[in-house]
Amino acid sequence: MKHNSAHFIQSDPPSLQDLFQSGNRKDFVAQVRNALRQILVKLQVEGHYDQVITLVKREPSYRELNNTWEEIKPSVRSQKWYELMELLIQIAYSTRPYCLRCGECCRLGSPSLHLEDAELLARGFILTRQIYTLRRGEPVRLNIEAKLGTLPSELIKLKEDQEKGYCRLYSENQKSCGIYENRPLQCRFQQCWNPEALEQPWQEQKLTRRDILGNDQDLMELLELHDERCDPERLNHLLFQLHNSRDMTVLDQVLEMLRQDVAIRSLATTKLNRDEEELDFLLGRPLAEIVRSYGFRVEMDQDGVYHLAEDR
Repeated sequence: MKHNSAHFIQSDPPSLQDLFQSGNRKDFVAQVRNALRQILVKLQVEGHYDQVITLVKREPSYRELNNTWEEIKPSVRSQKWYELMELLIQIAYSTRPYCLRCGECCRLGSPSLHLEDAELLARGFILTRQIYTLRRGEPVRLNIEAKLGTLPSELIKLKEDQEKGYCRLYSENQKSCGIYENRPLQCRFQQCWNPEALEQPWQEQKLTRRDILGNDQDLMELLELHDERCDPERLNHLLFQLHNSRDMTVLDQVLEMLRQDVAIRSLATTKLNRDEEELDFLLGRPLAEIVRSYGFRVEMDQDGVYHLAEDR
């Protein structure tokens, strides 16, 4: 887990720019100490200051930067400063190897669900309207590899706040998880001070829609129909073709997939009486949302005809 230093450091940007330009070593040391105090306050471990500053001073990268601060260019100072901030955050976390329930993990996003978490749904701790499905072939940022790619297999996740990206079950006012004692497997393993801890649950079997809906024949048939006609892997292939060739026949195929997606979602609500809030779980993200990842947006004219436009 890479921590964003901007989330921890509230330094006034102009003062940092002055620091980068002046190259004054004493100001550099003072700013480092100030930044460290801000980090420790954020982690609720202000009393660790002496321990952390001692560890920082032992770091070769800090000693080298301290010794050469006045000699290097302003642009290099800026780059090295933010690299140092990431180091400070990691060292601060390393002195606190226990969970304070500070909400940092919850604010970074929601967990994926594993087969073991099926009981949480069965017992009502998590509702189907609170989760969504990422289908195989969808474009995503792969957390463990820390890179963009397409999903090799289906994932079910708790929904996130659309504006802030927080897990929906996190209460910002109370700074706590709404189901902490019955939280998913990934949350139980997650340790903000130890990113490698997530690798273990990642290897566990993931929960799928079929694990949850296996006995509902009507819904299973709807899923099969939707996966056949609105396959993200096929959409991925078509959109890359469209980027490269602007072939109108390819565009027609994409638009037909978009129409099918809307029609099947309507079928789920009108014929199977499913709540609209459940559709992100039952059928995954709308294709109109997925195409934005490829630099397109979907528009509909006054006659109800879909069009694809570049999302500038």
